[in-house]
Amino acid sequence: MAELETIAAGGEMPDYAATRSVANQQLGPRQQLRIERLAKRLGRIKGKGFTPIELGLLGNRTLSYLSDPLSAAGLARGLLISAHEAPYDGVAGFAFSAKNCFERGLDAVLAVLDESALHAERPLLDRVAEDEAVLEAERIASAIAEAARSKTGCPAIIATLPPCIQLTSADIATPGSTARFRLRVNMMLGNGAAEGRWLMWDQAALASRIGIERWFDPVAYHSAKVPFNVELCPLAADNIASLLAAKSGKSARALVLDLDNTLWGGVIGDDGLAGIRIGQNSAEGEAFVAFQSFVLGLRERGVVLAVCSKNTDAVAREPFRRHPDMLLKEEHIAVFQANWDDKATNIRAIAEKLGLGLESLAYVDDNPAERERVRRELPLVSTIEVGEDPSFFIDRVAGSGLFDHLPLNCDDLARANSYGGRAAVAEIRARVGNYEEYLKSLGHADDHLTLRRGRPSAHRSTHQQVQPVQPHHAPLQR
Repeated sequence: MAELETIAAGGEMPDYAATRSVANQQLGPRQQLRIERLAKRLGRIKGKGFTPIELGLLGNRTLSYLSDPLSAAGLARGLLISAHEAPYDGVAGFAFSAKNCFERGLDAVLAVLDESALHAERPLLDRVAEDEAVLEAERIASAIAEAARSKTGCPAIIATLPPCIQLTSADIATPGSTARFRLRVNMMLGNGAAEGRWLMWDQAALASRIGIERWFDPVAYHSAKVPFNVELCPLAADNIASLLAAKSGKSARALVLDLDNTLWGGVIGDDGLAGIRIGQNSAEGEAFVAFQSFVLGLRERGVVLAVCSKNTDAVAREPFRRHPDMLLKEEHIAVFQANWDDKATNIRAIAEKLGLGLESLAYVDDNPAERERVRRELPLVSTIEVGEDPSFFIDRVAGSGLFDHLPLNCDDLARANSYGGRAAVAEIRARVGNYEEYLKSLGHADDHLTLRRGRPSAHRSTHQQVQPVQPHHAPLQR
């Protein structure tokens, strides 16, 4: 990490792309401190290219340990995050009084509460008391959200409650138990987020992934009043930064996929259709099928899919057309770049056809040499460090946080098809030689969109169907 050492030595400030590239590296404790210092330097000079985020931290425990890691995590996602902590245990004052504990304009208020802030007694087996406790929790969440809007003009982001260590496997079935109460509160918070009353940071999901015993530090909780293990602050900060990136329009919009040993095992050009490994009742083949299913799930959420493969085009398309175990089909792929050009050149072409900035693209390839080459030549593209074992692809793509998003709406679900239509028009335009021919060919593009969307497109032109977008990007190797 020579670039990071140069920065630490007080050398010339890196540009936007170089900073994001460095911040996306896997960081040890020493490197983490370097990035935090870099974030402070960039914050003082308002680094060009970064989106500034002023974040209020509100909790009934100590959240100051999050401030510097949040600044560092923001750099990897194109954000300059400045965190401002409210006075300790200032939740009630902020939510229920006229006083505003934040002295500056904010872009969001992050509220991280533990169960002790919810003031509710729940005798075991008392369903009425449990219902009232959940209603009280909702009242507090609503008050925080309303105070954030009225006092700071910004939305509240409310953290879910982390799971607890259960006494028995029957706790979830026992009214009044801590485990059951936290589940019900988290569902209430999810419903409120779906209704647009607040945004939600799913602390519970992150804690479950890490492990409850590692997430919660009882010694630090009682001595320093911190809600989770201080050593995990960089991980929590990265998770929060991915949500802030989504709020700021910086999530990845497109997933660019290699083919051989990424969507199937083997090399289609050498092994042929019968020789590649996918499905076929093998552990490896089933892992590739699971990854394809995951990728289709991303597409359903509005992420556009593209292929970038060093292959002969007709050979590369054969599994999509003829292999019985392929879940991904040609119609799911908005741009299919299979040729013998280098990957960076093809990724640039994909971005151009989709009408997206390089920051909006995430790239998955099993080959570490190709990943490193793309990372070096296209630092704004989010190259996900998936490794070479397909069993881990889903976890590493999901864990990157690149595809974090706010509650979905119908426009989000239609976005992948909109980009597909844009790419189809770009391909037609590249094939025809002049503008008159291009205009004549738009009828074909409309037909293409009709097939993709499954409904007539006569009432709207191709250009009207394409949604304007902002460039996006996010981190990766954490």
